[in-house]
Amino acid sequence: MEQERGTKRVAIACQGVGSHSAFTAGVLKRLLAEKLERYEIVALSGTSGGAICALLVWYALLRDNLREAARLLDSFWQSVSAGSPAELVLNDMSVAAARSQGSVATPLVTPYLYPEWGKAALKELLEGVVDFGEIRRLVTEASSKLLIGAVEVRSGEFEVFRNAEVTAEKVLASCALPMMFRAVRIGDDGVYWDGLFSQNPPIRDFMREFPDAGSKPDEIWLIQINPQRRKREPMAMADILNRRGELAGNLSLHQEIDFLYEINSLLPYLPEDRYKHIEVRKIELLRELDAASKMDRSPSFIREMLAYSEEQAEEFLKGVS
Repeated sequence: MEQERGTKRVAIACQGVGSHSAFTAGVLKRLLAEKLERYEIVALSGTSGGAICALLVWYALLRDNLREAARLLDSFWQSVSAGSPAELVLNDMSVAAARSQGSVATPLVTPYLYPEWGKAALKELLEGVVDFGEIRRLVTEASSKLLIGAVEVRSGEFEVFRNAEVTAEKVLASCALPMMFRAVRIGDDGVYWDGLFSQNPPIRDFMREFPDAGSKPDEIWLIQINPQRRKREPMAMADILNRRGELAGNLSLHQEIDFLYEINSLLPYLPEDRYKHIEVRKIELLRELDAASKMDRSPSFIREMLAYSEEQAEEFLKGVS
């Protein structure tokens, strides 16, 4: 695809984890609401809840209707929110139980001991907003790219599901947090866990999708959920476990970005037709949230995250418009 003069090619990488993924959704909504005349979205990637958000935007791009992206994101998060009184009570109990972890003895129950109601509900929701059969018909060589990260549990190999091969099951594989969901089986041999344990989210694979320098992204916009820094030393067990999870979740992200920076530094020695400088810009969730809030599906929390994310995206846009 020939790049229009003055237009920058952008790939958007989406972290996500539980209800904090509403931050990713809000950022995407605000970015797409802006008339970004100087930017073309050529690829999206995501893990966990970020994979779902990336999927919905990519699906709208395939249908050449970016306005549809905001509607799909709103529809998904409205459906995910706890709506009925019974759901609100169950949500409050789950969040309270998560906050008590480390303070009182709470049993750990394997997800293999109870039915896969959560997975079935999420699959039904995904298939209600995305026609995966239509995706296979819409994807062409010129289409924007979609990369979804997961990890094969037994081999430990990172997996990236790409473009027309993406199915509801493969998105669920990227969302299969092992303490809450069983591993997702794909095909005869694949057993997959959450993309948070692999490339979080995939970034270097953007380079593989665009082999020549002219087609590669000029910029990568990273929506980062896991905080890089915390103001205070975690001392309570719940805070220690939360910070450990954040650092583990960002480990692969740092490796992905460092790879890109290394390529940038080696450009004088690399073929000009295959490599070019790629700028990385971040939109970060900077609020100090605890681990339990990742399970909070209350409408008030989801609205709060969406509103805050749009504020952060607004600040970001001031630097790129």
